[in-house]
Amino acid sequence: MRSLLLATQAYRQYLESQLNSEPLYISNYVKMEIKRSYLINIISFYFVLRLDAINTIGDAIALWSNKFKGSELKAILQVIPQLFSIRQLNFSSPKDKEKALSVLVIYIKRFELIIRRKFPNCNDSTACARSLVPLTIDLKNPVPDLKKFVLEFGDTKDCRSKCQIEDFLLVKYRSEVEQLVEVASQLPRNTNTRGFLNIANNLKEILVTGATACDCKRCEKIGDAVIALNAPRNLRLEHTDNSFDYLCSPIEQPHYKHPSENQVVMNPLIINLEQD
Repeated sequence: MRSLLLATQAYRQYLESQLNSEPLYISNYVKMEIKRSYLINIISFYFVLRLDAINTIGDAIALWSNKFKGSELKAILQVIPQLFSIRQLNFSSPKDKEKALSVLVIYIKRFELIIRRKFPNCNDSTACARSLVPLTIDLKNPVPDLKKFVLEFGDTKDCRSKCQIEDFLLVKYRSEVEQLVEVASQLPRNTNTRGFLNIANNLKEILVTGATACDCKRCEKIGDAVIALNAPRNLRLEHTDNSFDYLCSPIEQPHYKHPSENQVVMNPLIINLEQD
């Protein structure tokens, strides 16, 4: 879903051409993952931009870039420059800071609405409580609402007390989890298998330790496994990650791996170079 909303135009067009003929579904758990990996970062950037010491959009991007180097940086660079540029905001002008804050709030509100309503839900057997944390924003006074959401979404102790991930992994899908751990034990570690093997190591720890090994941090590390196990067996799981190739086959979950964004975007260039 994230790629359908946030990727380059060329990649979105590719995905739409592949997926538009069939209805698409999403689980609450996947929605939670999008909020955790993307929406929370956008909200955090909003608060960085609000800092008194930050005078311009460019200052906020520079501070964020210096602070983060991984997925947090990618989340911001993926959308913020384009979001502000199409509104002709000046990244070096203090006058455009307030305009940028307003644009961000509207974007956050709209993005959360899209996550919630764009695709119908399929069953979420994990009963993920983080996915149910509401985000309602008063556009005239957004700060209290955004802070409330961040605090409640980040209260992993409370959310964990309400979810059923231990039953999901140790009861309902225990045999499948054991099977995945067994498959992993027979695979070499390389570029293709690394992600799956890391997931399997965490699943093994859960099997050995029990429910106390299940928490939101651990859930982040095994997210792909939860998504694969949670997917309805009568639906095909669409993905781009190598890990699903190893997660889906043993549990007989239909799946399809799409080429990466780089492959789709760069292929025309590669073809042109070959023709020159």
